Amino acid sequence: MPFALPASKLVQQLDEQLFDLRAELAPRNASDKFVFVAIDKESLDQVGIWPWPRSVHAAVIDALVEGAAGDIFLDIDFSTPSSPEEDRQLADALERAGGVMLPVFEQHQHVSDAAAVSVTRPIDDLAKNAWLVAANVALDPNGLFRSLDTSVTLDGDPLSSAAVVLSGVADPGVPELAVDFSIRPETVAAVSVADLLQGRVEPGFFAGRSVVVGAYATELKDLFPVPIYGILSGPMLHILAAETLVQGRVPERLPVWPLGLVLAFVILAGSPKLREQRLVPVIASAAAFVVCVEIGGYFLQKEYSLLLPSATLHLMLIAALVVLLMEKIGVSAWLAEIASAEKRNSRRILKRVISDSIDAVIIVDGDRKILDQSRAAATFFGPRHELKRGGDFRLMGPPEITQALDRIIEAGSQEEKLLPAAHEEVTLVSDGQFRHLEASLTLSRVEDLTARYASSRSFVACITVRDVTARRVYEDKLRRLAQLDDLTGVFNRRELINRVDQSVNEGMTMAVAAVDLHRFATINSTFGRATGDQLLHAVARRLMAGVRDIGHDPNHAFVGRLGGDVFCVALALASDTDIADLPQALLSLFEKNFDARSAKIHVDVRIGASLANEGLDNAANWIDAAELALDQAKKVGGSGWHVYEPLAAIAQARSMRLEQEMRSALRDNQFYLLYQPQVDLDSGEITGSEALIRWKHPELGLVSPLQFIEVAESNGFICDLGRWVLLEACSAASRWPSHLTVSVNVSAVQFAKGDLCADVREALAISGLEPHRLHIEVTESTFLLDPERLLEEIQELKSLGIAAALDDFGTGYSSLSYIARFPFDKIKIDQCFVRGIVSSPSSQAIVRSVKSLADGLGMAVVCEGVEEEAEWRLLRNLGCQEGQGYYFGKPQTAQEFVALAGGRQFATLKATA
Repeated sequence: MPFALPASKLVQQLDEQLFDLRAELAPRNASDKFVFVAIDKESLDQVGIWPWPRSVHAAVIDALVEGAAGDIFLDIDFSTPSSPEEDRQLADALERAGGVMLPVFEQHQHVSDAAAVSVTRPIDDLAKNAWLVAANVALDPNGLFRSLDTSVTLDGDPLSSAAVVLSGVADPGVPELAVDFSIRPETVAAVSVADLLQGRVEPGFFAGRSVVVGAYATELKDLFPVPIYGILSGPMLHILAAETLVQGRVPERLPVWPLGLVLAFVILAGSPKLREQRLVPVIASAAAFVVCVEIGGYFLQKEYSLLLPSATLHLMLIAALVVLLMEKIGVSAWLAEIASAEKRNSRRILKRVISDSIDAVIIVDGDRKILDQSRAAATFFGPRHELKRGGDFRLMGPPEITQALDRIIEAGSQEEKLLPAAHEEVTLVSDGQFRHLEASLTLSRVEDLTARYASSRSFVACITVRDVTARRVYEDKLRRLAQLDDLTGVFNRRELINRVDQSVNEGMTMAVAAVDLHRFATINSTFGRATGDQLLHAVARRLMAGVRDIGHDPNHAFVGRLGGDVFCVALALASDTDIADLPQALLSLFEKNFDARSAKIHVDVRIGASLANEGLDNAANWIDAAELALDQAKKVGGSGWHVYEPLAAIAQARSMRLEQEMRSALRDNQFYLLYQPQVDLDSGEITGSEALIRWKHPELGLVSPLQFIEVAESNGFICDLGRWVLLEACSAASRWPSHLTVSVNVSAVQFAKGDLCADVREALAISGLEPHRLHIEVTESTFLLDPERLLEEIQELKSLGIAAALDDFGTGYSSLSYIARFPFDKIKIDQCFVRGIVSSPSSQAIVRSVKSLADGLGMAVVCEGVEEEAEWRLLRNLGCQEGQGYYFGKPQTAQEFVALAGGRQFATLKATA
């Protein structure tokens, strides 16, 4: 112990604390040889900035030299240049003073690499007129400053520490100078730089005294943790280290092992007598020894600065007292009794736990004899399997569990290290009801008592059986709820997919049909939701009853609900059955009315059917195919059906892709506009153009507007797309000649969901286009919306000076009353009435009637689809004002359109033709 304990970090920390306590109890005054000139808060406020100008430090040096100071140490970092004038003033002051000390120190290069250090030294202009000294301040492992190196080698140059140079001691005799913290820092003479510069220091105060100038203000952060005093500034540490050398108080640590050996010998030699003594005198003697050691250590440290590490002696004495105390009170016997009591308590607790368990717990030995059991175990397995202690479990227990027990005992007899365990699920019939049990069987080794029982008592088995009938019933209920639709009791989509997949895996040819109840929303609103729910339930019952007769195998006939008013039927078909027979058979199930809350309701249905081998790989895709076919069946009124067609699936996949990519296409500038000329039929002059949107997909190529406009309208993207078209068309038209107009088609969705008037104002404001040059074209389908709101929107657009046109007249849903109420400027006759008009008297009559109607309402007539000169001449003779079509020009870019309109060659030629 005298050799091992002193090396322990804990013992070293205890010794350091004892040294600090002795130093605190034996304070000493400073020698009055050193003065601390402090850069305090008042000094910082007086100068007003930090770092100070070098001229301020020059003034400090000059004032100290004038005061006849001895050595001067500026503990300030001058490693970076200031202004040339400031550096020159400080260099001159250093030269005048001669021998002023400046610090050189090491500091960490980067926070992530603690080993990387760099040397910080004054700039060359200052260093050549100064005495460089080492000013490193390092902390011990406990985070306190206790000592510093007397000399260091930095960048290959040996430097003495500032404290050694200040003390004037030529050879300190030690490489590391421990500081005597019994010297009180408050007894060191100190003045403020502010007082020095303002001449408030008494004459002769600095005469012959060494001066340290450095930081004292907290904000300068030149502070370090130290024993006894807590925090001291860096300059004060150098002064205390110099004081330690001047006063000959360099602490010297005494070896403790000689005293430790003496103490160990005394303890061992006196241990027989100590065992005979009473405990109180022994403890008193030990306390007296501790007091004497500490008094001696205090005296040595106070008078001679010798450090006695007494913690080792105290710990040796404590260890001896602990051993003696354990012998006095019989700790070994006491610990053995405690261990025995714990074992008895553990056995009692274990037995009580086994006995009171609501589960059946049975302990059997290697011969299957029941050693112990819980109270519940006796009748747990019913009257046929009553258990008794001492009985043979093989004869009394359920066969399923006894067989499992035999297996793990057999395995345990062959396994040397790991003992096996088993988990069994058992179903018993008790009183005519099924009981579900979970059994856990484990083996535990026991010590052999005698060789006679070695073979049969080498281990015991613990059998724990729990009744999980209620849990199993609940799990089955949850499983059914997870598989079935809450309202109708048929399968949900997920379970229907599972059942179809299982049937296909069993070799069945499956057909899937999606069944939609036509106008179910109307039934809900007319009869109420309760009646609608009851109707859904009645439909589900009829489908479940009917599919068993329709399908080839009743065990593979399933009904599911896909959502809302859509059911799904999946059933097995015979190899010679046509898929078209399935929807016909399902339609026959709906010929009779349904009874729902005393109401007789007839339901029409639309059916989409698909076979399970349409090139699709799973049931989810087959159901999707049936739903796709259902979408086609919904396009006809009343009841009807449609069989899945792969080409329709391809078209739907294309539409879905377009829907997913059209927003990014707008961002990526894949959309662009073409402009088709509009011509005055009387003069042949080009009056404007209609803006037509196009989409150039990077992979699909040119996408027809007939494809993506419908998709954009269905998902609402048409509002963003239409806003872009307005701005793009207006911006292009603003650069055309002032007599040319631009027509922009507006979707009904833009009226319903967007703010068309705001979009138009924004486009006009950004582009600078005159409002009268913008024409808005509205299709007849727009009248299906709120006509009053539509009228307000068009009137507001008209108030801005914008012209409005009714597009595709004669092909939609407009009525004459709407046309009379709405202030349209133009009526555009659809191209289906223009193409072939020369040889079609009926088309001529329609155009003549529309022209007469337009004249009565004060509207102009624009004819679309003009492709021949004869058509142009006939339409002009009928009095139509404008026309557009491939005869006048195909859709073209804005540059091409401007070139065509500016040339006027086309217009002149046609006007004179």
